[in-house]
Amino acid sequence: MSSQVSYPKQRNELRRRLRYPKLALDEVKAARISRLLLLLTPLLSFTLVEALNYNNPWTDFTAVQILLNLAWYYLGELAFYTIFRRRTSAVKWGLGTAWAFGCASHYLIAFRGRTLFPADFLSLRTAANVAVHYDYTPDFKQVITFLIMLAVLLLVSLLPREARHARSWRRLACTAGVTAAYLALFFGTGIVEALGVQPSLWTTRGNGLLLNFTVCMKYMRTEQPEGYSPQAAQALAGGAAAGAEAEGETPVNVIVVMNESFSDLSVLPGVQTNQDAMPFLRSLTENTIKGYAYSSVFGGNTANSEYEFFTGNTMAFLPASTVAYQLYVSDGDPSLVGQMKALGYRCVAMHPYLTSGWNRVSVYADYGFDETYFQRDFQDWDYLRGKAGEGYVSDRSNYEHLIRLYEEKEAGEKLFFFNVTMQNHSSYNMPWTGLERTSWLTGPMEGKFPTADQYLSLIHESDRAFEELVEYFAQVEEPTMILLFGDHQPQVATSFYNRVLGTDPATAWAEKKQMVPFVLWANYDIPEEEGVELSLNYLSALLMDAANLPRTQYQAFLSRLRRQLPVINTVGIRDSAGNWYGERDALPQTLADQLTQYRILQYNNVFDKDERVPGVFALTE
Repeated sequence: MSSQVSYPKQRNELRRRLRYPKLALDEVKAARISRLLLLLTPLLSFTLVEALNYNNPWTDFTAVQILLNLAWYYLGELAFYTIFRRRTSAVKWGLGTAWAFGCASHYLIAFRGRTLFPADFLSLRTAANVAVHYDYTPDFKQVITFLIMLAVLLLVSLLPREARHARSWRRLACTAGVTAAYLALFFGTGIVEALGVQPSLWTTRGNGLLLNFTVCMKYMRTEQPEGYSPQAAQALAGGAAAGAEAEGETPVNVIVVMNESFSDLSVLPGVQTNQDAMPFLRSLTENTIKGYAYSSVFGGNTANSEYEFFTGNTMAFLPASTVAYQLYVSDGDPSLVGQMKALGYRCVAMHPYLTSGWNRVSVYADYGFDETYFQRDFQDWDYLRGKAGEGYVSDRSNYEHLIRLYEEKEAGEKLFFFNVTMQNHSSYNMPWTGLERTSWLTGPMEGKFPTADQYLSLIHESDRAFEELVEYFAQVEEPTMILLFGDHQPQVATSFYNRVLGTDPATAWAEKKQMVPFVLWANYDIPEEEGVELSLNYLSALLMDAANLPRTQYQAFLSRLRRQLPVINTVGIRDSAGNWYGERDALPQTLADQLTQYRILQYNNVFDKDERVPGVFALTE
C-alpha cells in the first residue's frame, strides 16, 4: 500500500523555512514596538512622500497644512488596520502605499512638471499611450526613500508574528464613524477654505501631496454662480446679439492646427538661442493675424486647450485638475464643429496618434465631426525620434496627409479641418533619430538643459513644415484660411523653468509659462494685425470674425468681454490696461461683474444642459 503525501503539510513546512528570523521579544515588548511603529509610520510616510515631492514637510508647510496631511496618513493606516487586524500589517501597507503614491507623483513632476491630481486617474489610458517614451530610471531621491522604507519593512518583518485581533463590530463602527465625520468635515463644510487652504496649481507642490490631492477632489464640483438662472443667462446673451455674416470674402476651407507643445521660449526671461527657432512664423505679415494665446495648462492636458478653443468656455471656471473631455462633454453639446456644420462645412478631424487619448473618439462624435482620422488610419507616416511605436509622427508627414485629404474633396466643397499634431510631444530626452540639431540654448544656459535643446530643434522643424503647408495653400485657388496655435508650453525640465522664472513668481511672470504663439493666415486679402494677446477661450470667436462668418450669441458676448478682459485662464486674469490678477486677488467691481456674467453663461452651457438657453451657444436655423 503506497503512502499518501500531505501537500498542505509540505507547503506549511516550506513557509516556515522561508520566514525571516524573528527577534527574541516577548509578547509585551513586541506589542509596544508595533504600537510605536503604528504611531510613527504616518510621520515617516509624510516625510518620504514630500521628499519625493521635492519638499521638506517640516519647514515648507504651515502647521495647519502638516496636520491636514497627517490626518490622511493616519486615516489610511486606520483603514489597513481595520482590514488586516494586525498593527504590523497596517504599518507595512500604509508605508508601502504612501511611498508608491509619492513615487508616481515624483515621475509626474519629472515628466509633466506637476504633481499627481485626481483627474490623472481618469487619464490612465492616455498616460499609458506615451509611457514607453519616458525614462523610469530611479533617481537619488527614489533610491534613498526606497531604502528607508525597506529598512522599516525589514524591522517589522523581524518582529514576532502578531496574532490577528478578533473582529469587533464596536471597533469597526468606531472606525467608520471617525472616518465619516472627518470626510464630512473636510468635503462637506468650508473649514478647509476657512483655514486658508486652496488648490496649488502653479508649482502644484504646495500644501503637500495628499492634502493638495484631496483639496482638488473637493473642488471637482461646481456651485452655481451668484445670481444664476436660465433667465439670467438668456438676458446676458440677448445683450450680445449674434453677428451676422460680415461683408467680405469668406473661406471655402478653414484649417485649424493645434500643434502639440508648440511655443516660443523666447518669451521667457533670459532665454538666448543660437538662432530663431521659428523664423518663418515670425516673417509672416501679409494677410496675417498673429500674437500670443494664454493657455490654461502647462506641460500636458492638451485636451483642455482643445476644449477651450472649441467651446469658448474657460477652464478657470471648472474644478481644479479636471479634464473637460473626460467629465463635461456629452452628445450634441454646442461647439465650433456644430457651428461650422450649420454653415455647410464638412468637418474632418485628424490626430496622428492613438484613438484612446483623452476620450477623443467619443468627444469628436459628440461634437459632430463627419470624419475622424487617427494614426491607425494611415500606414505611411514618417516619424521623428524613433520609428512607429517609439517616435512621433512628424509635422511634415502630418501635413502631407492633410493635403492628401484636401485634394480628395470635391472642388468648391466647404471644408473645416481640425488637426492635432504629435511631433513635439514630450519627453525631450528621446533619440535624435531623423531630427537635425538646428537650435539650442546659448549664453549662461548653453549645454545645461539638453532637453530644451532637443525641444528647440523640434520647433525649428515644425516651423519649416508649416512653411511648406502655407506655400502649398498659397497656390490653391479656393479661398483658404489656416489657424495654427500651440496647446501649451513644454515641460522640458523643472529646473529650467525655476531658473528663468523662479520658484514662486508673481502672476505676471507665472503667465509667461502659459504663453503660446498663434498665427491666422489666409491665401486672400484679410486685414493684418500683429501683437494680439488673448486667452485660448477667445480664439474661435476671433477666427469667425476674421473669416467673416456668423457668430453665435455666446461668441458675440466673448468678443465684447475680450475688450475688457483679454486673458482669462487658470493662472490669472489680465484687464485691458495690462493689469494682472491672481486667483486670490480682488478684481475691480466692474470687471468682477463682467466675470460673473461669463460664469453664468458658462454654467448654463456646461452644468445646466436641460435648461440650456436655446439659440445662444449654437447658430439658430
